[in-house]
Amino acid sequence: KKQQKKQLRLMKKFWKTDKNTILFIVKVFTIWRLFLFFIEILSGIIPLNRGYLGSLPWANFDGVHYLHIAQYGYQTYEQAFFPLFPFLIKSLSILFINNYLISSLFIVHASLLIALLFFYKLLAFDFEDKIVKWFIALFLFFPTSFFFVSIYTESLFLMFVILSFYLARKKNFILASVIAGFASATKLVGIFLLPALILEFYLQNKDRIYLKFYILNLISIIVLSSSGLVAYIFYLWKVYGDPLLFIHSLPAFGVGRSGGEVIFLPQVIFRYLKIFITVPFFNHDFPIALLEFNLFSMFLFILILNIKKIRLSYLIFSIFAIMTPTLSGTLSSIPRYLLVVFPVFVILAQYKYKKALLGLFIIFLIILTAFFLRGYFIA
Repeated sequence: KKQQKKQLRLMKKFWKTDKNTILFIVKVFTIWRLFLFFIEILSGIIPLNRGYLGSLPWANFDGVHYLHIAQYGYQTYEQAFFPLFPFLIKSLSILFINNYLISSLFIVHASLLIALLFFYKLLAFDFEDKIVKWFIALFLFFPTSFFFVSIYTESLFLMFVILSFYLARKKNFILASVIAGFASATKLVGIFLLPALILEFYLQNKDRIYLKFYILNLISIIVLSSSGLVAYIFYLWKVYGDPLLFIHSLPAFGVGRSGGEVIFLPQVIFRYLKIFITVPFFNHDFPIALLEFNLFSMFLFILILNIKKIRLSYLIFSIFAIMTPTLSGTLSSIPRYLLVVFPVFVILAQYKYKKALLGLFIIFLIILTAFFLRGYFIA
């Protein structure tokens, strides 16, 4: 009874703060989005790179492919892009007079707002309000955060990841696994919510060892969490005869991805050291390679250094999320992929010099957003 009363008090406190939480998130989100809008205006001083794909600033590069898949279905090599995002664009376009661009922009903005709200709720389990607010600020003003409102999967995928972890912490593992299944239909690394949820289930139930209880729940988690990826693999096998076509198509998009051959991290590091020695400093490839290498090293170092401070299920997912892309032989797009490695931002929110760090983030956010909007590859 005492435990029930305590839980009831916590729930009442939680719902009382919800209104203030929503107002805070909407306020910070609005400031951040207006900031990106002004960067877009000022970016006109940078020469346009006319060789990039796309004709709309927020829908260039991968955005072109997602919109194309939504409108016409998969074409050659586009199987590298997972299906849920373009499916949602097409489905919701009915609400926007078949305007696929508006449909996609609605999805990414709405997904990010939902993700931020549940971020707040998820982190409130373990951290005080001040740390969570600093987390939101550092997270939104991270140098590559502009991808959250570009036509990319980053916002949608982040929403699924955070919802899944939040539901797992609330002990609703069935629904958490369903959401994880959506994540695995959005990006390949979504499948790594599976080991994270299994570990979370164990941590919450290790004192209740009932064989039947464990087996039934584990089967449910495995089947539901992997359902998105399994469905896509089955589709590729039936239609194209290649269940791993999403991997085999990667080399068509350049940046040195292997397309199936596993390349280990020491080889990747050697490749980047070679780039730093041979590529001219003022060549666009040099600063991008430097950005990729430095951010990857920073995030991996922070994870390792704080391994005992991070909840184990979050850590498992983060390690897979950061290491899996390197197996293709490159760190290309890592600055974008790191956005989902949220435990690092929690650590940074507790950093003594977080105000200076936020200022540094803002400077690089201005630079990277401006160049991306003008057609220069960032991640």
